[in-house]
Amino acid sequence: MRILLLLFLCLFAWNTKASELIFQFNSPSFSGIGYSSHALTIYNMELSRKLTIEAEKKAAQLRADQDARSTTMARFISNLESRVYNELARQITEKLFEGTGAQVSGTFNFNGGTISYTKTGNLIAVTIRDAAGSITTMNVPVGDFGWITP
Repeated sequence: MRILLLLFLCLFAWNTKASELIFQFNSPSFSGIGYSSHALTIYNMELSRKLTIEAEKKAAQLRADQDARSTTMARFISNLESRVYNELARQITEKLFEGTGAQVSGTFNFNGGTISYTKTGNLIAVTIRDAAGSITTMNVPVGDFGWITP
């Protein structure tokens, strides 16, 4: 049995061939082959992750803002503010458009800003200056409405 095994090994030993072993790094960071595409791939992966994290933070902030605006108290405050502004606009309109005793001009402070109005002939100029100093001016022609007479 040993002789047969020895004969078998000798027979295969003649057919075996060897080649030189050459060591190469697989990583382009060490070998330099394909390093630029490797570096770009890493950069793109880092950039896309950073952008994803920023988008997630922005989405979470938007959700939090929306949740804060949809509470019962926030809706109540919003409705109350809307009615206060409505009433304020109604009072200004009455002072400007009522026939007898209409005010020609006026100024009042509201919520850190100033609202002033002046009626000249058939034109009413309303100037709104907010707390930041921004100015909005509206010129309303009185006679063009048909149902309102100066």
